[in-house]
This record gives sequence, C-alpha cells and structure tokens, in this order.
Amino acid sequence: MRDDSVTIWREEYRPVIEEIMSSFLDSRGRMMVAAHRGNWKQAPENSLAAIQYSIVAGADMIEIDVHRTSDGALVLMHDETVDRMTDGTGRIADMTLAELRSLRLRQYQGGVCQPLTNYTIPTLEEALILIRGKAMLNLDKCWEFREEVYAALLRTDTVDHALFKSSASPEEVRYFLQDKIKPPLYMHILDSSNEPLVHRLEQLFEQVRPQAVEICFDTEDSALIHPMVLQTIIDQDCRLWVNTMWDSLCGGHTDGASLIDPKQGWQWHQQRGFNMIQTDYTEALIRYLNEQHGAYGWLG
Repeated sequence: MRDDSVTIWREEYRPVIEEIMSSFLDSRGRMMVAAHRGNWKQAPENSLAAIQYSIVAGADMIEIDVHRTSDGALVLMHDETVDRMTDGTGRIADMTLAELRSLRLRQYQGGVCQPLTNYTIPTLEEALILIRGKAMLNLDKCWEFREEVYAALLRTDTVDHALFKSSASPEEVRYFLQDKIKPPLYMHILDSSNEPLVHRLEQLFEQVRPQAVEICFDTEDSALIHPMVLQTIIDQDCRLWVNTMWDSLCGGHTDGASLIDPKQGWQWHQQRGFNMIQTDYTEALIRYLNEQHGAYGWLG
C-alpha cells in the first residue's frame, strides 16, 4: 500500500546535503534522523541497497559498521564474522576482499532462516561514493583503524559527510583529530564503560571539541542522563545522540514504545534535549516529526 505521507516528504521535502550538514553543525538545530545499519527492513543490513533506501526515505545520516579484511580492504558488516549475514562462514579479518565478494548477503538482519539475495558485501568506499551529496554516514566499529578510514574519506572527498565515534580517552581522540588536512567530524560515546567521565566532562571538552555526544543508558535514573550532565553537554554546543533500537540503550524508551505512544519514546528523548535519534524505524520517525513540527525537515 502506498504511504502518501512518506511519499510526499520524500519527493518534496527531503533536505539536500548542504542543509543536512549545516543542521548537524547547529547544535541547537532541528531533530536529525539516523538510520541504524541502513533501512534493513527493506534490504540486507549494511548493504548498498539498505543505504539507498535510507536516503530515499529521507534519513539525514546512515549508521554503518566497518571491518578490515586480511588484505587491508575496508568493508561493511556488523559482526566480526560473515556467518549471520551471508552464505559463508569465518572471520572477516581472516578473509580477503575477493573471498568476501564471492558471498551473498541474507535479507534483512540475516540468520539461516532468511533468504539469500543477489547483494554482496560492499566496501566502505562504495558506500562513501553512494552517499556523497545525499546524506551523512555514522562510522561504527572502526576506531581501531581510523587512520585508514580517514584516508578513504580523503580519497572520496567525503570527510565532511562522515562522523567518527568512540569512547576512547580524550588524549587518544585529540591525537587523532589534530593536524588533519581536513578536520574530521567526531562524536564521543558515554556509556557504562566510561561513566565516571560525566563527573569530569571539562577534561573531555578541554582536549576534544566533539560535534556530538552519544549517550547509552539502561535506566531512567542513570547518572549519564542527569539533567546537569545533559545541560553541560548542550552548553558546549554539542548535539545529543540517543539510540532507540532496544531497551538497554535508552532506558526502555525505544522505537517499539514510540510506535505505541511517542510520549514514551521519541518525545521523551526530545524533552530531555536529545536532537539526534538513531532508529530502526526511519520512516515512522520522520512521519512523527513531520506531524509534530511541519513538513520540511521537522523544523521547530
């Protein structure tokens, strides 16, 4: 069945890349939507097709996972192995790009019950070329080989399209960001592994100037989302990013809760200052935001 509300938004209101980038750099700007592993409800996660579906749906940013092959190629896959998502088996780090290219991706989120598709594992550069001029990418699972990823961004002229992320020490992050030909965009992650950092956020902001902070919290009373913590981050001109895919990332205020009652999900996060949401329901979130804030990019 044709979804007219989403179709209208796609055809008339999808922000161009210049608007997306300027909105991202405006820390107090409109809500931004990030598609988790691409639109995997229509194509295999982390596939070029999933990325393309996300672009068409109107996502501002697409989250992808990057791994490195045995011969140094950078490819898109969430797991360390190909078992769940392909007709093969083995660790990506132990396989060549040619070996990976011979495999077929399973539909949606994979598993042996999902059918094989004609899609293959894409390289990072293919994804960068696809999104150039259309959307941004959130780069996950690749901090270990960040310099190689940055080199790929330079080759494809997409440094300003991609957002690095990590929970590394401020010193390590500063070393990576400094003295680059083109400054990378960066988001720092706060979660249970580095929760004490919320008590010394000044150390982070003295050494690193992240454009965004991602917070992963499992309960509503988590120190990670104390109002003073959130306000400190906002006062540093940082965007606040939340993941609404499952309970332990967002204190139970998930996509699923949002589909029943947005006040228990997406709206709950909005009211606390979050202005970037990573979701498994890109079109539903866009529809909700349009209903709340008007058609063009949910500008408030």
